[in-house]
Amino acid sequence: MLRRLTLLALLFASLGAPTARAEPGLLAALREGGLVIFLRHAETGSSAPDQANAVLGDCATQRNLDETGRAQSVAIGAAFRDLGIPVSRVLASPYCRTLETAALAFGGAEPEIGLSLPRHVDAAAHRAMGAALRALLPEPGFAGNWVLVGHSYHMMGAGGPAPQPQGAAVVLRPEGQGRFTVLAMLPPDGWAGLGRLRFAGTP
Repeated sequence: MLRRLTLLALLFASLGAPTARAEPGLLAALREGGLVIFLRHAETGSSAPDQANAVLGDCATQRNLDETGRAQSVAIGAAFRDLGIPVSRVLASPYCRTLETAALAFGGAEPEIGLSLPRHVDAAAHRAMGAALRALLPEPGFAGNWVLVGHSYHMMGAGGPAPQPQGAAVVLRPEGQGRFTVLAMLPPDGWAGLGRLRFAGTP
C-alpha cells in the first residue's frame, strides 16, 4: 500500500500540480469566495503513521504539531487576514494536530469525522477517504471560503494532488455533486507570497 501511495504522489508530481503562478487570478478568486481550501495539518516533525494506536481526544497517543508547525499555522492565519481572504466555515479532522492547526490559524474548527483517519490505510480505506472528502464539498454559490483541515490521504483518494509538505494547501473550486477543479497547491509559506504576485494586466 505504501508503494502504491508513493507512486501516486510521484505521478501527481510528474503531472505538475498547479501553483499560485499558474493561476494569476488566484488571490482575486479567493477574495471573491466560493472556494474550498484543503489544508494538510502543519508540521509535526515526523510523517510516521500513528492512527493504529491513536485515541481521539488523547493527544498523548498521537503525533502532534512541533514548534515549526505551530509557527506555520499562526503565519497561515495571519496571511489570510492580511490578504483579506474570507473564511466562512472551518472543518477539521478530530486529530489533535489538525484541530490545533485550525485553532492557531483560524481560531477553531468544527470537528469532522469524515476527515479523520482509519486505523489502517488499505485500498478500500483510501477510496473511502476520497469519497468522504467529495461528500463534504459544498455546492457552488456559497459565501466566503471553506477550509478543510485534514490529512494528505483524503486529497489523494479524491483524485487530487498529494499536499506536500505538511502544512501545504490545495485550493479547489467545487463544481457540484462532489466534483472539483484544482486551482493551485501552495506550500505552508506560500500564502504571504500571493500578495506579491503581479497578476496579468497589472503594471
